[in-house]
Amino acid sequence: MLTLSTNNDRMKKQKTSGQKQKLSYRINDQIRVPEVRVIFPDGSMQVLRTMDARRAAEERHLDLIEVQPNAEPPVCRMENYGKLIYKMAQKDKDLKKKQKTTTLKELRFHPNTDKHDFDFKTAHLEEFLRKGNRVRATIVFLGRNIIYKDKGLELARRLGERLGTVGSMDGEPKFEGKKLFVYFEPDKKKIEQFEKQRAKSAPLPPLAPLSAEPEEDDDAE
Repeated sequence: MLTLSTNNDRMKKQKTSGQKQKLSYRINDQIRVPEVRVIFPDGSMQVLRTMDARRAAEERHLDLIEVQPNAEPPVCRMENYGKLIYKMAQKDKDLKKKQKTTTLKELRFHPNTDKHDFDFKTAHLEEFLRKGNRVRATIVFLGRNIIYKDKGLELARRLGERLGTVGSMDGEPKFEGKKLFVYFEPDKKKIEQFEKQRAKSAPLPPLAPLSAEPEEDDDAE
């Protein structure tokens, strides 16, 4: 049988352990309000004096755990505290496993990028989006090409049309100095539909690898 002193000792050890506790609840005699709303193991609820609720939990070999301290009256559960912490830690771990790490992928264009280069790079951006990555297309204006902002915006529009089958534009294209940035987010539903359509057609050959692009002087003419 778990005594109140044993529960408190366990609580102190958990607080002083090297492991970080993301959850912290008042339990048993740490709960000092006059009365609480108790959620019993069978799901039923009842408002009890706190001392009666503690006694009822002890009789069931459980802890009285305050889960909603700001409610009127505070809500407590009858549950094994150690099992609750373990269950919540496992839930957090499972959520992290399901979360996909998103990486920002970037390719550079110029306002006068020819069709072949545009198609080649756009295909890679499309591939990045299909794999769940966020992408950024950077349109670089060299030298006096900055006067052709309309060409850059037109290129951004074309990118939006091409990548709209697997993603969506994140905000409007944004100028920063001599560069125009366009961001795209993957769209799960669009990607699923794209893959279904692609499966019906003949398989496409793998994309040729991208070669590293040399850094260019933005002030060069």
